[in-house]
Amino acid sequence: MSLMPPPSTTKSAPKPAHKVALQPGYGPLDWAKLKSSQEDLRQVEWQHPVPISPKMMSLHRGKANSVDDEIWCSFNGKVYNVTRYLPFHPGGEKEVLRVAGRDGTDLFMKTHAWVNLDYMLDECLIGFLVPNGRGVQDALIDDD
Repeated sequence: MSLMPPPSTTKSAPKPAHKVALQPGYGPLDWAKLKSSQEDLRQVEWQHPVPISPKMMSLHRGKANSVDDEIWCSFNGKVYNVTRYLPFHPGGEKEVLRVAGRDGTDLFMKTHAWVNLDYMLDECLIGFLVPNGRGVQDALIDDD
């Protein structure tokens, strides 16, 4: 009989989250303050959430090296305009841009399963994800 402990069956520790240094004025409390302000964080022409298709959402991926264009993404079937949130993200803008114009639910759940996304981005909610052809602006999209 050996005095060695039995081999471990636990998984290795997950990699620590990559965080970046945020600019002054872009911390979590600053985001909360901005959310509670009267500023329109949705930045869309409609007042209430509307049906948005993946095709429509894919047109809002931003521009390379610029945040002048809108960044839309979806999580759990809800579509958000996250353009104003980008500089507040603790992992950096590049992490959010990984899901720009598409569904980010899987990546979000892998990295932030404990975060209440509905509360954090509630003022950025612009619509609900629906199949292509059923979105409010799908008729305006050219099928080239």
